[in-house]
Amino acid sequence: MANLSEIAQRLSSGTSDWASEWVDNFNGNPVEIRVMRGAIANWHIHKDTDEMFVVLSGSVSIDTENGSFNLSQHDCLVVKAGTQHRARTESTATLMTLINPTP
Repeated sequence: MANLSEIAQRLSSGTSDWASEWVDNFNGNPVEIRVMRGAIANWHIHKDTDEMFVVLSGSVSIDTENGSFNLSQHDCLVVKAGTQHRARTESTATLMTLINPTP
């Protein structure tokens, strides 16, 4: 069993603008907790897999080639395979991500 609050607190105690920790696997797919502080991810594509973002606290924007989505606590977004995207935050946000590893 993983305590997501404890993991998020541990990640938040650091000073980097981006920190992630593997929690477990779900049907062979890694589940991670990520803390972002005023960070902007690089644009990228997962050619063969979807990526799911669940906001645990704060807010995050997910920019895609199809538009931008502003997510707040308890919001979820699935970015479909082959879609160019990036995550960005203006302040601190804690996310859970689920993505099938690309072979």
